[in-house]
Amino acid sequence: MPARDSGRRFAGGILQRALPAALLAASLACQNQSWEQYMNAGAFAYQDENYEEAEQWFLSAEQAALRFDPSDPRLAVTLGNLADLYHAQARDAEAESLYHEALSRLERIDGLDSPRVARFVADLAGFYAVLDRPEEAEPLFLRALATLDWELGPEHHDVLVVRTRLAGMYLESARYDVADPLYREVLAIMLATTGSDQDLLLTVLREYARLLRSTGRDEEAAEIEARAREIVDAL
Repeated sequence: MPARDSGRRFAGGILQRALPAALLAASLACQNQSWEQYMNAGAFAYQDENYEEAEQWFLSAEQAALRFDPSDPRLAVTLGNLADLYHAQARDAEAESLYHEALSRLERIDGLDSPRVARFVADLAGFYAVLDRPEEAEPLFLRALATLDWELGPEHHDVLVVRTRLAGMYLESARYDVADPLYREVLAIMLATTGSDQDLLLTVLREYARLLRSTGRDEEAAEIEARAREIVDAL
């Protein structure tokens, strides 16, 4: 992934936004197949950091998606991936505009409180967090978290990811008092759940250890760091 990526990309990121093929198969005509091919080609080019080629594929996908019905989410998906691409190139003014356009389209299609909209809101929050604009990121993280927590439940992986990303933003802003309970809540759920995402658990352990060190709780930090090492050794 590009160097500018914060490591906090949510499930709606550039390689995940394409709609499942099974959901498209029944309605795909030739132009629809072209859209899917453009999107896949753009995603592969992005993954290879061939950004010029990826942009051309996504722009082609956008032109194909403009012919779809306004209730079809694929134009919003395309614009979101194009925004990810521009963000990776530090073309953040262009990315921001596209993120908002894509979100506005999804809100009109799904409503304000759908899980799909909430996932996109979380990605937009992550975009602002990476740009060190926490005053814009925080309300978006909280909005996404409220929807996903209600719709999916507090133990769902997506909810844990958003809580971790919000906690990480607070950590970077030295807002330890609000980051601490978020980390503890995520850790309690993940450590009590069989088959938890080990990469996410490692992120939480390492970041929480940083918080503990920063607040003078070195013994607790050492325990958390030891647990992280056990996970790494077991991988």
